[in-house]
Amino acid sequence: MKTKESGMHNSTVYHNLFSSDKYDIMTQERWEGIIKCKKRFLEDKSYDPRTCPHMNPDVAASWVRCRQMGIDPHQPFLGRRLNSEEFSHVLEKNGLLIEITKPLVNAFKHLAISTGYGLYLANNKGIFLLHEGEVLPLPLYSYPLTGWMWDEKNIGTTAHSLSLRHKHPFHLTGVENYSEGIENIIASSAPILDENREVIGTLVLAQSLIDEPWKDTFQTLCSNTLGLITAISVAVEAQLKLKRNFINLKRANETVEATLALIEDGIVTIDKNGTIIYNNAEAQRIFKLTPDEAGKKNINDFLAEESSLLVLAQKGDSVTIEETIYLDQKEAQYIIHIQPIMDDDTGELDVAMLTLNHVGKVNALTTNRAGAVAKFAFNDIIGESDAIKKAITKGRYFAKSAENILLIGESGTGKELFAQAIHNHYCSNGPFIAINCAAMPRELIESELFGYEGGSFTGADRSGRPGKIELAEGGTLFLDEIGDMPYELQAVLLRVLEDKQVMRIGGRRYKKVDFRIIAATNQNLKQMVIDKLFRHDLYYRLSVLTIHIPALRERERDAEILANYFIKRYCRKMGKNALQMSPAVSNIINNYEWPGNVRELENAMVYAVINVQGDIIEINDMPEEICGKGNLNHTIERIVSNDDDGDKAGEFPSLSDIEKKAITKALSKSEGNVILAACLLGISKSTIYRKLKEYDIHY
Repeated sequence: MKTKESGMHNSTVYHNLFSSDKYDIMTQERWEGIIKCKKRFLEDKSYDPRTCPHMNPDVAASWVRCRQMGIDPHQPFLGRRLNSEEFSHVLEKNGLLIEITKPLVNAFKHLAISTGYGLYLANNKGIFLLHEGEVLPLPLYSYPLTGWMWDEKNIGTTAHSLSLRHKHPFHLTGVENYSEGIENIIASSAPILDENREVIGTLVLAQSLIDEPWKDTFQTLCSNTLGLITAISVAVEAQLKLKRNFINLKRANETVEATLALIEDGIVTIDKNGTIIYNNAEAQRIFKLTPDEAGKKNINDFLAEESSLLVLAQKGDSVTIEETIYLDQKEAQYIIHIQPIMDDDTGELDVAMLTLNHVGKVNALTTNRAGAVAKFAFNDIIGESDAIKKAITKGRYFAKSAENILLIGESGTGKELFAQAIHNHYCSNGPFIAINCAAMPRELIESELFGYEGGSFTGADRSGRPGKIELAEGGTLFLDEIGDMPYELQAVLLRVLEDKQVMRIGGRRYKKVDFRIIAATNQNLKQMVIDKLFRHDLYYRLSVLTIHIPALRERERDAEILANYFIKRYCRKMGKNALQMSPAVSNIINNYEWPGNVRELENAMVYAVINVQGDIIEINDMPEEICGKGNLNHTIERIVSNDDDGDKAGEFPSLSDIEKKAITKALSKSEGNVILAACLLGISKSTIYRKLKEYDIHY
């Protein structure tokens, strides 16, 4: 017997067991017809049992397959017994199926024993995993079938082999079984399907055949056994699904737990009353909680009384706020993101997830993302002059101290380069926050320095914003052009330096800060103090340690060294071959005043590298403002000033004498080469010929 619809799931099959399909009913005529069919099938190899009207087509098709596979229906020994190693592997692989099925099988164990039934569980290969109830009277068997493989390839047609193949329940009576050895057995079998509707096992309920199997009592019994075994298989499927869901959920939970444990942020989940119901490892560290304290602490235990965190969560607001965490009489600032989850039915807060980041960490990430890092060290400062070496030595020495440093030097001398080098020598892991006091609008400098609370003024961020002083926590605040800081803000900055705490605009409490100030100026702060343009107390606070950064004209031949460095760097950047400077260009670079200092020199070299046509940078490749006619007298004067034959004390030569002497010296150095002399002087060929004629100089 089989159910009507082969594609049916077990739960549907269970409700359709008593259908009117003719193969569900065993009449005396059908029983005798099957016996005759079986006899003819065994005697006549050309006979096809599928033509027999009494045969279930699925059973008949199985007989044909068995004969084609060469299975002997008269074999005395049925199936194959697995060795201990093979069976142990099978048991291990089917452990979950056995774990779920065994309690259900045990529930019907006593019923099976009392009614003479044997109850079996087989895997999807036909290997018996469990056997409860009666030991069936089989030839050469006097022990349970566990560990035996009974599949279609081994013993032919059985109820469970058909269930495996067709994925629905079957009931076979006596001669419907292929092998003679089990023709005295009636069996009902139902498959166990997984979530993909693949067969993972079968349940079998079997007993010895009784006489006259067409009787009504026997038919009712068959229906009941098939219904029972199907119901058990449905229960197994449901339990397997629940178990797998539980295992998957547990695995997912463990994965989430492991992931959250690796997250550097603190993760806290609170209920509508603020009770902490979950916290990851970082949150446990922040609040000093043990894993078993979940549900015993409230988030309000760690917050100020005026905190709005729980109120915002209860409103359903997904916001980021800054809060103070109080613990062991200490306090720490944290950026907390609130993500509430509301109850769909009541509209009230169900739970809220809080993500906590220490303000220092957030500030560090912010400054790094904004490029607020110091890139240069003292080794990056180029120069061989005594003046620059003295400044570097002083910078290295002062960097070891936490005191404030004042850098004094003309514009373009590299004051920020020194500031970065000092920072990296002292606290390279901390932030480097630079502010140009001259470039910032007066109305913005206060909010940039001190920050503001949310809603302090129109356009302010809802969650507020830290100022540069807060961002400099644990690092350096570089105040460039400090002389241009508004006078009224100097007193506030002084208070921050003295108390090491800052209050945001619109704030109500001070925050502790720890940073070092490096200030820089190209102005005479002492004179500004005298003129009441700069506070004397702030000046003395900033100038504890002072470094003078020499101008480029004070650095002997550093200009030429720097020029070559800039040429190489920009040639590499532009993909050009390395360029050289002509002697005339080198002479100009070494003697030019460089009012814009290193910045002006760098710009000039960039101009020359872009402008040059050959491999040598000539006078004509340099910017006109440096090598033009307007610089002739200055260049000549610088060359003449180095002449060993100086004028007598108290005497001042005329300009014509200076020019004549310079041209004569240039001709001498160039061994009479007029063009080379012109290059040395930084003048054109036509100009030097005109001067030679004018001063009657012979060469």
